[in-house]
Amino acid sequence: MSPRPAPRSRRTSLWGVVRVPLLAALAVGLVVSGCSRSEDEAQAEPAPSPSGFDVPDGVTLTDPGSRLDVGDEGTVVIDLGDGAASAVTVTVEKVRRGSIKDFRFFTLDEKSRDATPAYVDATVRNDGPAGLGGSSLPLLAHADDDVVYPASELVGRFRPCPSSALPERFLAGASADLCFIYLLPRGTALRTIDLQPGDAASAVRWRSKG
Repeated sequence: MSPRPAPRSRRTSLWGVVRVPLLAALAVGLVVSGCSRSEDEAQAEPAPSPSGFDVPDGVTLTDPGSRLDVGDEGTVVIDLGDGAASAVTVTVEKVRRGSIKDFRFFTLDEKSRDATPAYVDATVRNDGPAGLGGSSLPLLAHADDDVVYPASELVGRFRPCPSSALPERFLAGASADLCFIYLLPRGTALRTIDLQPGDAASAVRWRSKG
């Protein structure tokens, strides 16, 4: 009996794909940016919303710069442009330390094989009014080297952390359970999980216990 073929994956690289220095900016789904200032030095202003956006009744935006604990909710506005904007409430449910052995059926480059995986389980609710199907949630891993890392995307079935993609149909009132994969360079540790709808000062952060 011949062995079953291993699932194929998109080549995943820490430095070529998922590394985002705080002094640079990188588009990942929506907007991901970094800042040379520390979290505590970032000037937090009132919770932002796009011009002309009316926050839905019963929804309260979380102040930028807020520090939350795992299990707490954070609400921001995701602006897709062209008038498509919606409030979303995210709860980081759990932060798990993975093993690079979990990726034994995937193709990783040499540096990625030396990485430390982290898995973040989160729930997201679309508070409206726009649909967000097919978009990416700007949830980033902020490591203790002052670098933020967007989630890695793998093609193929991955049981330890199934999917970070929002459903293709994600209208107001819909909820989804997501899981985000982060490959952190060896020697670094996860400091916070950042929901960053705009620049670094807009981020809402969950303290990592992992």
